[in-house]
Amino acid sequence: MGKLIKVAFVDFEPGFVPEKSLLYRTLLQRYSVELSKEPDYVFYSNYGERHLKHNGIRIFYTRENIAPDFNDCDYAIGFDYLTLGDRYFRFPAYYLDREAFELMNDKTYFTSDNIRSKGGFCGFYYDLDEETPERDLFFRRLSDYRPVESGGHLLNNLEGVVTEQHQFLSNYKFSIAFEECSHPGYTSGILMKALAAQTIPIYWGNPFIGREFNTQAFVNCHDFRTWDEVVEAVRRIDSSDELYLKMMRASALSGPERDIDRMEENLQAFLYGIFDRPIESARRTNRSQARATCQKRALLKEKLYQFSPWGIIASLKRYIQIRKMK
Repeated sequence: MGKLIKVAFVDFEPGFVPEKSLLYRTLLQRYSVELSKEPDYVFYSNYGERHLKHNGIRIFYTRENIAPDFNDCDYAIGFDYLTLGDRYFRFPAYYLDREAFELMNDKTYFTSDNIRSKGGFCGFYYDLDEETPERDLFFRRLSDYRPVESGGHLLNNLEGVVTEQHQFLSNYKFSIAFEECSHPGYTSGILMKALAAQTIPIYWGNPFIGREFNTQAFVNCHDFRTWDEVVEAVRRIDSSDELYLKMMRASALSGPERDIDRMEENLQAFLYGIFDRPIESARRTNRSQARATCQKRALLKEKLYQFSPWGIIASLKRYIQIRKMK
């Protein structure tokens, strides 16, 4: 085994298990990894401020639409299109689901018979009842053309909630794949899952989605001026088997993003570049007294928030999420 490294994982989402994460498994290929309460390296996410209590090398990681604060972290892994030397690596969350990634890229077999096997027009599946005005508005606009069926908790119009998202979406010609917000670079797994289910997604979110995904394989709302124009584009595809088959057979991804093995190798190189160095030469952040004071204020705000009505509600929501996972 390689050298011993002491690491901690803090401020991650409810139910996060370090040993099951790609980060931990990647490190284990090269080092002897010890999960420690006195770590030399701290991986942290956006669900708290406990990382500020540690003086080791801080590595920020997120699957949410949150930009890293390089005043707090030495390194970061996220969504934003950034160039910051050896301090940042872009690794969207859709690379974490290898099975869906491979299904998404297996589209060459799709035929007219597959179209006829589709039982419905458009599927809609969201578990979280979070307000996304653009998504909810488009659901109604498209339903004016043909009824959209919702199988998740949000806007459910079936007899009960469907438990299996992939199987549900695969029954439809189209699916609505809207991010929770629109931001350059923020590409979650929602578009990938829709493509993996062999539907044509109607996508809204990352305005530069064409840098990663082939826009010939889905309806990109950012290519249109109005929602009515998007609905008209869907109507044209829905009315033409030839056009539908052309889109279904198009490659899902473009460029080097198609190779998940290469992306994981690049992630390895990024992490090994941090951990192969002596600790002091790996440090990148400002450890001045002024910065330490700012971090103490952030910790105090976090503690006050925990005991506020909003903090208590958030804790209850996290508790419910953990219970659902068990």
